Amino acid sequence: MPMWGSSITFEDYPLEQAVKVMADLGFTRVEMWKHHLLRCKTPELRQMFAEFAASSGIMMGGLNVVGEDYYRPFGTEEEFGQTLRGLKNDVDYALSLGTTDALIWEGVRPVGFDEAWCKERLLPRLIELFRQAIAYANPKGVRFLVEPHPFTVGMSDSFLIELYDSLPSGSFGITYDFCHYGVGRPHDYVQAVRNLGQRIRHIHLADSDLLSSELHFAPGEGRMDINALVDVFKEINYNGTLTLDLYGNPTPIRAAQFCAPAVKEICETLGCTVD
Repeated sequence: MPMWGSSITFEDYPLEQAVKVMADLGFTRVEMWKHHLLRCKTPELRQMFAEFAASSGIMMGGLNVVGEDYYRPFGTEEEFGQTLRGLKNDVDYALSLGTTDALIWEGVRPVGFDEAWCKERLLPRLIELFRQAIAYANPKGVRFLVEPHPFTVGMSDSFLIELYDSLPSGSFGITYDFCHYGVGRPHDYVQAVRNLGQRIRHIHLADSDLLSSELHFAPGEGRMDINALVDVFKEINYNGTLTLDLYGNPTPIRAAQFCAPAVKEICETLGCTVD
């Protein structure tokens, strides 16, 4: 079964070489990392790139803009406006590649503030940001997928659920990254899936040592209970998509080859869209 991949996994490779590597590994769809496309400065060049990738058998499966410098939703009013403009620009950037998913994060949690403070002070601001961004994106057919990290506000299920439930579900969803939840929620990452349920629209499949935030191990090479996660996704009748994410892995080609059979089995078990 073909796989979805993420170009950030191969960030050390020039763009053309990364496409060849992914094609040789059997990937058929890719989440493109924006920084891999720095030389594609115009919509026309991005379209040309997408056509080049397609000629190698790889279609676009999303635009990864997690952690962009513009994204400062909890700052000044000027920074809020800057963030909104950045999200709108990324909507159009995604469309120029021929994809309709913008993968972002929800916001870095301020140090020293508890969940109650974040929900009182930050949640309303984030809801307003995404309402305005979705008002721009929805007519264009683009949705936002937020990817909680161990250090972001969405690692709290109650925060993330309130955010999701305040927005149009067709234009907003959650990416569950195995590694991030393994680090951020090492004792209850399986329960987090139950809590979030079908709000999860996309999976970043990986493994983790339960310690290193951005080190995505190949499934089967870390300490997570992958079988328990697959079982709980079956339990919630997961019907979204799945990408193999090996960001930070020092030997991504070897890791992708190692876990390809497991990825195939997981995709078949969950009935995920992979092609």
